[in-house]
Amino acid sequence: MIRVSLCALVLGWFAWPLATATAQSVQLADGRVLLADVETADGQGLRVKRLDNGGMLDLRWDHLSAASALTWKRKFNLAGDTQDELTVRADEVEYLLNGSKQTMIGRIVDKTSEHLVVQVKGEQRRVPHANLRAVRKVDVPVAQVLTKDEFYAERLQLMQPGAEADKHMLLADDLFKVRDYDRATEHVQKAKELGNSKNPPQIDAMLAKLQRFKEAEKELKLLAEIQAARSRGQLLDFEKGGKLVLQFEKDFPQTKLKAEFETEKKRFADARKHYLTMQVAEQWRRSIQIVCEKAIADASLTLQAAKDYAQNKMTDDIVARLVTTMKLDATEIKALWAARSTTVVGKRTEHFSYMVGSWVLGAAAILKGTETGKAIDKQKGEKEPAAGNREEERFAKLLRQALDRRRQAVQGAAEGPKEQTDEDWWRQAERAERIGWLRAFYAESGGQLVVTFASVSACISCYGEGTVLSIGGDGKPVNDKCFLCQDTKWIRSFKAY
Repeated sequence: MIRVSLCALVLGWFAWPLATATAQSVQLADGRVLLADVETADGQGLRVKRLDNGGMLDLRWDHLSAASALTWKRKFNLAGDTQDELTVRADEVEYLLNGSKQTMIGRIVDKTSEHLVVQVKGEQRRVPHANLRAVRKVDVPVAQVLTKDEFYAERLQLMQPGAEADKHMLLADDLFKVRDYDRATEHVQKAKELGNSKNPPQIDAMLAKLQRFKEAEKELKLLAEIQAARSRGQLLDFEKGGKLVLQFEKDFPQTKLKAEFETEKKRFADARKHYLTMQVAEQWRRSIQIVCEKAIADASLTLQAAKDYAQNKMTDDIVARLVTTMKLDATEIKALWAARSTTVVGKRTEHFSYMVGSWVLGAAAILKGTETGKAIDKQKGEKEPAAGNREEERFAKLLRQALDRRRQAVQGAAEGPKEQTDEDWWRQAERAERIGWLRAFYAESGGQLVVTFASVSACISCYGEGTVLSIGGDGKPVNDKCFLCQDTKWIRSFKAY
């Protein structure tokens, strides 16, 4: 994943006319719009795919405008109780403090010759005009800007319920959503006294609901903590939230908020599964490299032993590592890995290559699932994220280095080239070559990854001929088996998730 400065991100804004119908807009903190495919979000921010080059980007929530951040948090169920949460119009003020950008969200209540006066939850704050960078209108949750008293005064002035019972009920509903249960109760009782509601049963139902919530103050507090853990959405938060869910079930088995708890419990479980599925997918793929490096460190490891390890024990070692790092049990890790295709991150492919060790697979296995000409053309024209391109460039460099070493070994042999066995190659191969080979063999033969695209490229020594021209003892040219590909002609690579 590529991390770039905020300035670089806005380049996508200029690609607007070229955007496809699937593009999604993300408003940045400076007001400009980035067109990208939003893949996922968590408590820290968004992960998006750029439209211009297909690269992956991480955007922290503070990279986005408050309104855009709230919109995307809601889409990914990260904004608390998304069904009931009220928002109000506010001012987002961007300014500099000791040279660093700061953001304040509130209501502008005054402008003096020197300051902009912003009120945030009853407190007035002053921002010098000299430090001011931008002011934007945004929609944010009520609790972020107003106190309960401020919200009530504003809503009462707006609705002016007077002698209309149903207006009192609308006001009570808004007060309920900001958890001002005492005032909400007062207006429901007033609606009942007026007796002119078009929906009388609603009044008694609302009174009963308010009574339940007023009597369940401790339950509400614990529910809010569970929601907060879900909204923050990191590994430790989900660990803490899971404990809170169990605590709620233990402390309040007869809760009057059972429906609300069950709703939040499901939201928490869904958010946790989505997050952990992505984390397991990323950690599993990263662990393949780490576990391969550890295995190759054993100098006595033969090629056959490496194959057996990849097909039998390597998955267990990867799972054991994830059990330690993620503090999850092995059964859940395996289930989350199996479900990775349900997320975009989980289906992201990585590049694998057997490099010069491709020949030990045999010609049939090298060409399996490929159409040589079409695959090579496709590989040349395929656009990959920058990280993938760098990986392929690294493999190409290793290939060239292996060719040079093998050529020098052959040229230095007094008796000319000898027949090479696969174990000979394994013993002579550089550490990076063996790690890359084992990583690829596990990806393709370990039974855990899915190959999405396989390709071959011509051997860089014989250019796909299988033989190389040399001068025999009688001075005549002869075709010898290529010392690099052993007459298999091709180097195998593939992409898998």
